[in-house]
Amino acid sequence: MEANEPTEGSVSEILADIEEEVYRNERMIKLSVALEYMIQLVEPKYKDAFFKAEKNARTIEELNRILDLAKKHIGQRTAISMLGI
Repeated sequence: MEANEPTEGSVSEILADIEEEVYRNERMIKLSVALEYMIQLVEPKYKDAFFKAEKNARTIEELNRILDLAKKHIGQRTAISMLGI
């Protein structure tokens, strides 16, 4: 084996890094699509804020936080409407 050839361990490490990045990108895409849909259901006066937050989100955790807040906002708005508050 030549000195330039990668060892089995290094190939596994390289593939693990690629898999991690692919998974992260896949998750970000799925969250972005879900968030785009949810923002359409948000009260109009808050839509711009949600779109700005989504645009500036850089991590899965940030996107999850925005998505959770959108869900809560929509749920509260629905409850307020149903209860006539």
